[in-house]
Amino acid sequence: MIEKIRELLFRIFKKESFIGKLIDKFFTKEIVSYIFFGVMTTIVNLAVFYVTKRFFAAIGWNGVFNTIVPENSKIVELFSGGSEYLDANLIAWIAGVVFAFVTNKLFVFESKSWRPSVAGKEFTGFMGARIFSLAVEMLGMFVMVTLLNWNELISKLVVGFIVIIINYVFSKVLIFKKSKART
Repeated sequence: MIEKIRELLFRIFKKESFIGKLIDKFFTKEIVSYIFFGVMTTIVNLAVFYVTKRFFAAIGWNGVFNTIVPENSKIVELFSGGSEYLDANLIAWIAGVVFAFVTNKLFVFESKSWRPSVAGKEFTGFMGARIFSLAVEMLGMFVMVTLLNWNELISKLVVGFIVIIINYVFSKVLIFKKSKART
């Protein structure tokens, strides 16, 4: 289907034109499927975040930081409104990473092998990259929500966009590299 759309676009824009070159470079099966599954991963992440945060509010959970940090600590002052959004964010991240690994492996980068030597290496690299992007996400959420008083969902969307770009680069360059020996 993507090839048919590319053909149609090349009828409208000559392949040699500036726009044609952009289409040729960026409108590929891999990039389109990465964007599609990135949006799906974001939906999974946001849905789990929303449901978990609502659940925490319903049970009166104030967050791990507020639970383990002494009451007279300066950190508690920062989290005076509660840190449950960070707990919900971590749970949403885990759900999103599991979904993203499977969809990236199978549909985006088409790595079909589930042999332990191949899948294990991919999963380890995937998790390492995602832990880095989790740190970026958690720091971004902390800065935007706690320090700048931004809305939690808007902050989540802004940080999510940055994380999608970071994750694509890591997945493309380091994790799901094309290999002639891979089956």
